Amino acid sequence: MHDINELIDNVRHNEEIARKFFEIERCILSIGRCDQFVSTLTKEVQKHFHVPYVWVNLINEAPLSHLIESLEKMPDLKDRVLFTRRRSMIDIIKSSNKTILLNTNLSRCWEIIPPVYRDIVASVAISPLTIDGELVGLFCQADSDSTRYDAHTKDTFLLDQLAIKISICLSNVTAREKLEYLATRDPLTGLLNRRQLELMLDREFARSKAQNRDLTVVFVDCDAFKSINDTLGHDCGDEVLEYIAKRLLKYVHKQGLTFRFAGDEFVFVMPGKSYEQALLIAESIQEYLQANPLRYKSNLVPITVSYGGASVISDSPSSYKYLLKLADERLYQYKNNRKRSVPTKVFKFLNRLR
Repeated sequence: MHDINELIDNVRHNEEIARKFFEIERCILSIGRCDQFVSTLTKEVQKHFHVPYVWVNLINEAPLSHLIESLEKMPDLKDRVLFTRRRSMIDIIKSSNKTILLNTNLSRCWEIIPPVYRDIVASVAISPLTIDGELVGLFCQADSDSTRYDAHTKDTFLLDQLAIKISICLSNVTAREKLEYLATRDPLTGLLNRRQLELMLDREFARSKAQNRDLTVVFVDCDAFKSINDTLGHDCGDEVLEYIAKRLLKYVHKQGLTFRFAGDEFVFVMPGKSYEQALLIAESIQEYLQANPLRYKSNLVPITVSYGGASVISDSPSSYKYLLKLADERLYQYKNNRKRSVPTKVFKFLNRLR
């Protein structure tokens, strides 16, 4: 009789665990954004199973590289998502497609554990996540209790099943966000595209007028870009554009947004910043590029840029389109005034290669 009661208790216990897993699955199946997916998943596992530390570890390369920028900006996900090299994940799980449990030598897993947890956790469950059969991440649960995830006493069947469901959901969410990313981004530089610039300016221009707050637009383009393409080839030209885009992002991202307008033209927009403040940023970008040529194969390719800007308060434009037009005109005025000075070393370098 004792054995039957014990069996019944075990069945009820397993049913309760299965119900909790079902509740987690139900919560994540309908989510369409990756940030919400990670947040909901980790919080639901913590709530239902009282796991102190839960996070998702994602690869920092294709097909998930487009998620890095958006997820790393979310303060709520600071310790719930981590981006790591695929190679580091494989070093830990080897060729296994099953959950592994570890409660010794955790230092070898430190690259996949958020730094804030490294001195706290004593046991961890690591479940591989895959898309189209390829490893793309790990779902991790950890505890300061070293017996919580002991491979000798714990079964991983339900964790493996959950990992499969997480992988399916992750595949759907990332595919949806990839489509959105491609629709809003320039494929070469990853910057927001011209359509997004117009949508953003339409919104911010109205807000600027309503709040009597400044809004500044700056055009930036690469001097002698056609000559670089013609002399060193389009692959070099692409690298030049990517190099400029990265510098723009570094200088602008905390104060505004950067866009690829067309060809070798870029635009950055700074809500709440004056014309003078924005031109200081443009000047800093110009000085950096001039002092730091691009290394392309065996060459150091000089890069210089021109810029021109306009702002709502200093120019009183009637529309965001006129604001853009003013900035574009000033770019070409600036460019024409310096054709015989700063870009000279670019042309000398290119002539030497011809």
